[in-house]
Amino acid sequence: MPAEKSRFVVSADWVEKQLGAPEFKIVDASWYLPAHKRNGALEYAAGHIPGAVFFDQDAIADHTTNLPHSLPSPEFFAAEMGKLGLSVTDTIVVHDGPGFFSAPRVWWMLRVMGAQSVYILEGGLDGWKKDGRPLQTDLPEPATTTFDVAFDRSRITSFANMMEIVEAGTRQIADARPAGRFTGDEPEPREGMRSGHMPGARSVPAGILSENGQLKDLAALRSIFNAAEIDLSKPVVTSCGSGVTAAVITLALESLGHHDNTLYDGSWSEWGSRTETPVVTGPPDDVVHAPHGPLQAHVTQLEMTAAPKASLPVPVNIQTAIMRTVDIPLPFYRFLHRQVGARWHWYQRLRMSDAELKAIVHSPKVSISVLYVNGAPAGFYEFAQVSEELVELSYFGLFEHALGMGLGKWFLLQALYAAWQSNPQKVTVTTNTLDHPRALQLYQRFGFSPVNTYDALVEPVSEAELLQMMRRDRASL
Repeated sequence: MPAEKSRFVVSADWVEKQLGAPEFKIVDASWYLPAHKRNGALEYAAGHIPGAVFFDQDAIADHTTNLPHSLPSPEFFAAEMGKLGLSVTDTIVVHDGPGFFSAPRVWWMLRVMGAQSVYILEGGLDGWKKDGRPLQTDLPEPATTTFDVAFDRSRITSFANMMEIVEAGTRQIADARPAGRFTGDEPEPREGMRSGHMPGARSVPAGILSENGQLKDLAALRSIFNAAEIDLSKPVVTSCGSGVTAAVITLALESLGHHDNTLYDGSWSEWGSRTETPVVTGPPDDVVHAPHGPLQAHVTQLEMTAAPKASLPVPVNIQTAIMRTVDIPLPFYRFLHRQVGARWHWYQRLRMSDAELKAIVHSPKVSISVLYVNGAPAGFYEFAQVSEELVELSYFGLFEHALGMGLGKWFLLQALYAAWQSNPQKVTVTTNTLDHPRALQLYQRFGFSPVNTYDALVEPVSEAELLQMMRRDRASL
């Protein structure tokens, strides 16, 4: 039985048979480091696959930043793709010289911008030439098209997101740079760049994911991730030197059916050049596996006795709405808890029966409001009117995809405005050391003062238990 291969990789035989077919496009995405001593544009001009257009990764980039070939704006990208004659509905095959170096970056860019049928040529142009397949030197003049961009921002990790991820450990980090640069034993090719890696990162050198121009089969890819202690059931963010070979890891992850992954576009060219970013050297740290048994938490109870006077503007360039729910459906409520609180061990409500949970969340004394960002749920807050004098802020938080967008302080302020609408004498909140590491600091910044502390045990939920909870919710829909 042949080994199972990536669904995103196509053979040279298949590509050659499609040449000239309508809505079939070839994109030469060759880009090289100085050490390669190759020039993708010159090689393209000397001979390319018939009909292929050249994607210049340095030109089709964000020129408002000093970072190399960063992802451009959707509008600029759409215009450039239109000049190349590409549409989101086309079947697009991307290639580079050796096979799996720079082509996955353009494969990823096209998919992030809305193209669906995007593939990579196995063996690259080097293999195509070695087999004696047809080439042309005439430069194509494709008719200008409309590339109807549908930008998926959720697939990109910003610098602010990355700082959150490193600090809180909310995602696994897979670094595609060669092992020597990861450990700091070899210098970075860019001048003035620190060597080493982000705390908590795992080393998955892009070069080990392919061999002789061919992406390794799925079993081999899975073994590589296992050896790097990357858990394929959990979220991953990919990184590299400048965002190019990180996409090779993304390709491998997607090939294995892993979809909860993002790419840190700034990568080491941003992280390694900034002074406020933590950098460590040596091999990756041992993965700390979740302990068996209850977790120890130090609990802090806080209260505020006056409504906040602060005012914060709505973060720019995003659409926000906060909607109060009425008789919130229990599966949706549990979904909110998992999305916000799974990282912080919010499992007490998830373990309740429908009757127990309904008695709480449908109580007229409980108010639950959901934050929507660009039309999608992004967080929620819940408070309870304990008495005329006392309101408890029971839960507050953001989905992971909303972190780093500048929403946290603004959203907390909206929650506090709502809590003070009934004119209580005080508002209380409780946090603990299993919560977001900056939760206590944030509450104090907005006027809360600690009034009591104590230690408690929190019973973690197993993956099997969590899956059972999710099946229960799906069955009730």
